[in-house]
Amino acid sequence: MRGPSGGRSANRRVVETRDDMKDGIRALLTRPLLTREADEAAFVAVRRRREELVAWFDYFCGWALTVEPRQGYARLAKVRAPGSHACPPRPARRVRGAGAPFDRRRYTLFFLAAAELTVLNRTTIGLLARRVAHTCALEEGIADFDSSVRAERSALVDALLLLERLGALTALDGNTESYVAGDDALVLYRADTARIARLLSAPVPLSRVAGARPDLPAVLEEERYGDRSETAETGPSRNQELLWARHSLMRRLLDDPVVYFADLTAAEAEYAASLTGRSLLRRAAEEAGFQLEERAEGYLLADPSATPATDDRFPGEGHVKQTALLLLDLLTESAATGSSATVPLGRLVAEVEALLEQRPSWARSFRSEGGAERLAREAAAVLVGHGLAAADHDRTTAAYRALPAAHRYTVDRPAFEGES
Repeated sequence: MRGPSGGRSANRRVVETRDDMKDGIRALLTRPLLTREADEAAFVAVRRRREELVAWFDYFCGWALTVEPRQGYARLAKVRAPGSHACPPRPARRVRGAGAPFDRRRYTLFFLAAAELTVLNRTTIGLLARRVAHTCALEEGIADFDSSVRAERSALVDALLLLERLGALTALDGNTESYVAGDDALVLYRADTARIARLLSAPVPLSRVAGARPDLPAVLEEERYGDRSETAETGPSRNQELLWARHSLMRRLLDDPVVYFADLTAAEAEYAASLTGRSLLRRAAEEAGFQLEERAEGYLLADPSATPATDDRFPGEGHVKQTALLLLDLLTESAATGSSATVPLGRLVAEVEALLEQRPSWARSFRSEGGAERLAREAAAVLVGHGLAAADHDRTTAAYRALPAAHRYTVDRPAFEGES
């Protein structure tokens, strides 16, 4: 018979396991490539519960988790649900400055530098730049890399800083940003080839795809769900359909800020409405430390913890997010009054111009010509990215409308004396 002390020890172990699972799930959702250097406490929790976490992500999401305790990293190979089009893709962002998204050139230099580093354990920034320039000159369709141009050096620096943040590259001597000032900068690197290999996350390895340039659908094909193509002679089985519905729905919930019923496929909606589906959604939310909110329009996972489980937060700091919160009032008020379902971009720009005029010392980086429109567009993109607004574009104009989740941020304005 187990005594009181044994019972307390067992309860303590249960609590520790539950807390480790929550910490591990949330850390991996925040950083799908989690390194010991970036967050040692989170990595220890993932390492301690790696078997349970591997099983959890596979069961609920169909995502593969690899944990390498000796090499000091864990890689969650996330695959987005194909129908998750309501929220735009999250781009890589620059480490420097305000975290602007990568453009095409920076993505190109990022992948070229990563490819070169797979065969270079130690190198200098000058040698790496020359090898990247050589590859650019050989590859058709890639613009030449000219290290004498500051904009080109800046783009390469952004690519290398992101590799450093991911733990794939370490500056042993010198500072990467010094290369922006001139191509004679001296920086010595050590590359972690194992982590570089883990950067590419796809269900199908490139080596298994025929052709020198495999297309994206072939790399993202997940065999466990059956052949889901329109040309398939034999479609997925019932079990494969149910597995796909569960995984795709959970991927949306964990990856997107809001999941609207209107955006679900028929199979996802059927699964979400079933007793089994509702039970599993609640269980997954609880085990990950979220609160599942089900409204008339859809689902969202509310996060009661002070430790974020996402790479982006709203509301947040910075001029763009502050402006987004102000523009959200305009969108929700327009929807509430029924004057117009959408607000043209021009009206948003006018609102931002008035804001800049009222606060002369605020948002100085948006004071140049066209700054108000740039700030309005970036703020609107934040709202779209968080599932709070939708963009309606045509050939001539752009307009935005509030989505149901936007009303979570509605503030009731107090009535003053004399007002009804």
